[in-house]
Amino acid sequence: MRCFKCGSFSLFVFCKVCKKILSEPTPGVRKFKNFNVYHFYNYSEIKELIYSKHSLYGSAIFRALARLSFSKIARNLELQTDVYALPIDDKNENGYSHTAILAKACKSDKISVLYHALHASNDVKYSGKDLKFRQKNPRNFKLLKNINKPVILIDDIVTTGSTLLQAKQICEKNKIPVVCAIVLADAMH
Repeated sequence: MRCFKCGSFSLFVFCKVCKKILSEPTPGVRKFKNFNVYHFYNYSEIKELIYSKHSLYGSAIFRALARLSFSKIARNLELQTDVYALPIDDKNENGYSHTAILAKACKSDKISVLYHALHASNDVKYSGKDLKFRQKNPRNFKLLKNINKPVILIDDIVTTGSTLLQAKQICEKNKIPVVCAIVLADAMH
C-alpha cells in the first residue's frame, strides 16, 4: 500500500513522515461577523486529500485526518454545557459521509454527535464554485430532527462561508444556538 499523501510505501493511510506532518496542523480561525469557524489546515496542504471524499477510499483518509485533527477538539475545547456536533449534509454518498466521520471524532464527555439532522434540500454542489454561484443557488437546509442543545457545525472546508452561514441561519431560525463551526481546511489560506 502507498501513503495517500506522498505516495511512499506505507502499511497505513499515511506514512510516518506524512502522519507526523499532518498531526501538527496549522490551526486558525475565520470570523464571519460574530461567528467563528475553526480550521486545522490550509487548503493547499491537504487539497488532494479533501478530493478523496468523492471516492470509496476517501472514508479511510477522512478517518485518519479526523483522528489527527478533530479528535483533539474533544480534548481541548472548553465548553460550559453539553453540545451536539452537527455534521452538515451528512448524506451517505460513496458508502459513507465525510462530515459524519469528522463529527464522530469530536465525541467527548461534553460533545455528542447528532447524525442525519441537517440536510440540504437540493443537490447543488459548491465544489469549485464562486461566491456569486453560491449566493444564487442556496443549499436550502432543512432540520430533520428536534435539537435541544447548542450545536457545533461540522464540515470539511470553508471557502466563502456561505454553506456554514446558511446552516447557522436555519439553526438560529429554529432557536438552536450555534457555538461555532469546525472544518478541516480553510480555502482562503
